[in-house]
Amino acid sequence: MIAFLQTKWTALGVGLVAYSLTTWLCLKPQKQFQAAADALRAGNEAANSELPGPSWVFQNSELSQMVGELKDEREALKARAKALDELEARLNAERLEITTVTQTVSRLRADFDGLVTRVTDEEAANLKKLARVYAAMSPEGASRILKEMDDEQVVKVLALMKESETAPILEGLGQGGKEEARRAALISDRLRLTITPPKKPSTL
Repeated sequence: MIAFLQTKWTALGVGLVAYSLTTWLCLKPQKQFQAAADALRAGNEAANSELPGPSWVFQNSELSQMVGELKDEREALKARAKALDELEARLNAERLEITTVTQTVSRLRADFDGLVTRVTDEEAANLKKLARVYAAMSPEGASRILKEMDDEQVVKVLALMKESETAPILEGLGQGGKEEARRAALISDRLRLTITPPKKPSTL
């Protein structure tokens, strides 16, 4: 028996059996490895299916907070722009109102200037001399001369005279007819709206 086991054919047979057994053992775990790989792959697919989506829709709390702050800032800017638009509209309305008031004041001033007779400093000296001359004359004589002058000049002269001196002259201007009386009334009314230079204080 021992001699048989020591022969070459025995060693060759044992080697074939060992090779066959080794091959079978190697092939059998390969299927197990394949099954393990399939299970691992399935697990990875299941894990990937639980993700929220592609990387560009990945949820991040800090990013969400920044987006929220940007939205709030945009809304604040919209509110500020709206407030500025309302302020601009109100300012335009007030500017238009101020322009209207300014034009009205200018028109009233022009109308007032048309009614008011102003005696300037330059002409005041000569007019005062004429006023003294007409005051020294009789009311009838002064009236006859003043009738030949224009109304504005008559008003300026009479404005520099005393009331006691202008009254008889106005009476004389009003005599002679309806037109003369009407002219005397207009001159009297314009005397009320005459502005003369202020009297200078007398020097000692």
